[in-house]
Amino acid sequence: MASGNENNDWSTGLCDCTEDCRSCCLACWCPCVAFGRIAEIVDRGQSSCCQMGCVFCLLGLLLLNHGSLSWIVSMGYRTKIRQQYGIMGGSCHDCILHFCCERCALCQEYRELQFQGYDVSAGWEANAAKKISGVTMAPVGEKMTR
Repeated sequence: MASGNENNDWSTGLCDCTEDCRSCCLACWCPCVAFGRIAEIVDRGQSSCCQMGCVFCLLGLLLLNHGSLSWIVSMGYRTKIRQQYGIMGGSCHDCILHFCCERCALCQEYRELQFQGYDVSAGWEANAAKKISGVTMAPVGEKMTR
């Protein structure tokens, strides 16, 4: 459980979307892509962005005008991120966040993976190749600034 976050808290707040406008726009207008990218990194390439994005999208369409079920799968990945990086919180909190403000939660998770040194948009294989070839990832422990 490697973490560059000494406080065992998220590197940015839930509503700190202006920290990274690109991930904010992606999470707001294409949440299936944002989730797919997050899932691929969290699963360390065992699932693909396309595969998980489609699952997210299908669950989002299941109830049509009566809501969405995509939060069910996305909350599990928030829990995985917390466990991988030693971030405080609980499954109940993850569930409530994804049910009530899923897009803000996705945006925060995307930023957290960037904070942990991943280029989330590049996918797992590109990130793994950077680590193998010795290319330095983004600095861990420094707050993102724009």
